[in-house]
Amino acid sequence: MAIENPTTWKSGTKLVIGLLALATVLVIISRVYRMPPEDETQEILQQQGISAARQGMNLSREGRKLLPVEEQHEMDALYDEALKTLTPEEQERFRTLAQKGTANDSELAETVELVQKALRSLPPDKLERLGALIKKAVQLQLAHQKSAAATGQQ
Repeated sequence: MAIENPTTWKSGTKLVIGLLALATVLVIISRVYRMPPEDETQEILQQQGISAARQGMNLSREGRKLLPVEEQHEMDALYDEALKTLTPEEQERFRTLAQKGTANDSELAETVELVQKALRSLPPDKLERLGALIKKAVQLQLAHQKSAAATGQQ
């Protein structure tokens, strides 16, 4: 009759229990903090109208805060480069609207128009990169909102 070494059995048991606990935690994290599906983000970003623009701007602004610092700076630099192509009057108007914050529909439409005009001046590669950063920011914010809703926060 073979006698098992009790410390080996305990170590093996601890390992199995530890792996099961780790797997459980990873499943919970993946469900709570999962990124929204690609098509959900794309759908939000392609919506038309003032309410869609407001939602997209809010998601992008809040999601920007969730980006790594380097990507926040990169996003800011790309926007700055684009906005510098506006006339001084348009730049001043944009700053005024941006500082005002929550705008009425006509101010929001004007802001969107100024941003679109500025973005048309960016080279395609920079416009593509800015689009990718905006998309990532929106995805992060949507995931954050779902996570907060799942844990009962907001």
